[in-house]
Amino acid sequence: MQSISIHPRNWTGVSLVSGMISIFLLLSGCSTTTTATKDEARPAISEVGADQSSSADPQLQKRFDAAVALMRQDKIDKAKLNLQALIDQNPRLPGPHINLGIIQLNEGEPAKAAESFTTALELKPDSLPAHNQLGVALRMQGKFQQAEQTYRTALKIEPDYLLAHRNLGILYDLYLSRPELALQHYKRCQALGDTNDKEIGGWILDLERRIKSSK
Repeated sequence: MQSISIHPRNWTGVSLVSGMISIFLLLSGCSTTTTATKDEARPAISEVGADQSSSADPQLQKRFDAAVALMRQDKIDKAKLNLQALIDQNPRLPGPHINLGIIQLNEGEPAKAAESFTTALELKPDSLPAHNQLGVALRMQGKFQQAEQTYRTALKIEPDYLLAHRNLGILYDLYLSRPELALQHYKRCQALGDTNDKEIGGWILDLERRIKSSK
């Protein structure tokens, strides 16, 4: 699997989803609690395709691409209208639901975002971006056990899914007080990404010290 470097604020990853190469412009999602000092990794835009398959209708894909372009240009209101129009006319396409959920998440509406990601997963249960985003939305609502299960489901689909390892590690570290499990996922995240990533390396050293001092 291709190595991916993670940086806390702005990074790009390449992932294979449903037989297509999907490019994500990845930004960190800041925690909503004052105790959190680590950033979750979540796509700011999902470009997996309107229906996440190679058989997408060219016109639908063109409209979906236009909505993605608007998101890239930070024309969020127009993008939201375009995505909603796609959903109204073609409710069984998971791609628009995922991107609408991303917008809702960034607008501070995690409950609405969770509904959008859940709908996408009903349409395509193996969508890794939808699982990852849903985990973030659930965590933002304080539904930590549900977020844990969502990330674990993603890892059952793709055991080397770097984003799920990173976000599950943060969940265990900051919200569920399970440092040993957090350490496992941080180390896996480091192994899958840049082994010289100072941020992840620092988290690992900090956890190892805390675990040692607690014994």
